Amino acid sequence: MATNSTDTKKAPRIHRVAIGTNVLVQILTLLFILAGINYYAFKHFKRWDFSLDQTTRLSDQTKQILAHLQKPLKIYEFFSPDPRLPGGDIFSYLQSLLKEYQYAAPQGMVDVETIDPFKDLGRAKELMTKYKFGNENVVIIDYQGHSKVVNAADMAEYDNSGEMTGQPPQLKGFKGEQALTSAILEVTEPHQNKIYLIGGKGGPELNSDDLSAFKAYMQRQNLLMDTTVLMNDTTIPDDAKAVMLIGAKYDLTDRELKLLQDYWGKDGRIFVALDPSGHTPKLDAFLASAGIKPQDDRVLRTMSMGPITGIVRDVASNFSESSPITKDLKGVDTIFPGQTQSLALTQLPDVRTDPLAIASQGYWGETKYQDMETTGVAYDPKEDINAPLTVAASAEKGALPDASVQMDTARMIVTGNADFLTNAALTEANVDFVIDGLNWLLNRKDLIGIPPKGIQQFSLNLTDDEMHKMELLVLLVMPAVVAMIGFGVWIQRRR
Repeated sequence: MATNSTDTKKAPRIHRVAIGTNVLVQILTLLFILAGINYYAFKHFKRWDFSLDQTTRLSDQTKQILAHLQKPLKIYEFFSPDPRLPGGDIFSYLQSLLKEYQYAAPQGMVDVETIDPFKDLGRAKELMTKYKFGNENVVIIDYQGHSKVVNAADMAEYDNSGEMTGQPPQLKGFKGEQALTSAILEVTEPHQNKIYLIGGKGGPELNSDDLSAFKAYMQRQNLLMDTTVLMNDTTIPDDAKAVMLIGAKYDLTDRELKLLQDYWGKDGRIFVALDPSGHTPKLDAFLASAGIKPQDDRVLRTMSMGPITGIVRDVASNFSESSPITKDLKGVDTIFPGQTQSLALTQLPDVRTDPLAIASQGYWGETKYQDMETTGVAYDPKEDINAPLTVAASAEKGALPDASVQMDTARMIVTGNADFLTNAALTEANVDFVIDGLNWLLNRKDLIGIPPKGIQQFSLNLTDDEMHKMELLVLLVMPAVVAMIGFGVWIQRRR
């Protein structure tokens, strides 16, 4: 007897091992991808500074110094964040700045330790005994036993204009990077570079009020300034890494000229800032023999002032981007105040000359400047010197065409103006220019100046109507939008 049977489909077999293996492979793959992304991000990251005033953004000079550290650098931040104490108002800026130092240095080369003297009394007493300082806010730079203590007062600029009305000083500028990088230079450089200012020629003296700011900037670059009087010396000092002649009103004697020529012939480094009103034919001839000839003119332009025409003697200038000295100052304008004479450059067989600063459009070299106050002034293409006018230049003797090959050479920088170095006219752009120039003379050409970072006060002023609109936006509109989105999701799920 036949029996009826119904064909039933068998349920597919569940391959638990295969599913488990597949899930495990997916998890491991995901973990591998995440690990790879994190590893790549750790090795190839990019940081941006979106702050308003970029107070703690490091300059190229600091980055160069930190990148070339040979041994670990220790920084002790002995600071209290209490704003009532001197320097307490820069604590947050200092914290951010020191983090940037750690980021810029090779990994592990900069170690920062923060000590609050009111909370860590034992550690505070230990450091005060070791580095010989009082109970004050300081930063200590220690490099292989060489140390430098930087006071809070050296890292801040204050506006004291409100003292007469009883207002406390207002923080105007943060000089933390300037002070700390100078200290790092001082403890890491094996020998301090010494620069001599040639005195006795009628120009400003090193210890005069006119050059006090310039001298302070040089000290921050770990440059030791001293004076030499060639009239009394038999030779330029052996420890001179460079010599400067600023604003000479009187000419060199034959003996002094011979000393300077011998120094130049022995790969000397010279910085000359000319006083156009000085009478220095021997000095001018020496400079011309190096390829930089001072011209007997005055750089100026005229400006219409209604019915009269004014004479503009302050020379607005642009820095050249073709020279290694001023390439980092590309696009920066500066002013050479007072009298300025132009410089003519000559390419000699063994000397390379380059313009460093060029007068802006509209200026010319006036050759009849002696009596122009009475006769008036106008550009004469037959007698006057037309643009472009070089007002600062460099000369290098003995350099090879291949700039990558380093060797000892004689180097010189000449400016047709000396007033720009005085306190009354020493702008940030001119500071950077002089520091870049001296660093080039001393083979520290990768270093640049660090100006103070301005502190910008930002406030948001809203009217009553704007405040009312903001209240409606925050308390009513935004919650209503979220509620509507939630209600829409609920309706969608009910369907």
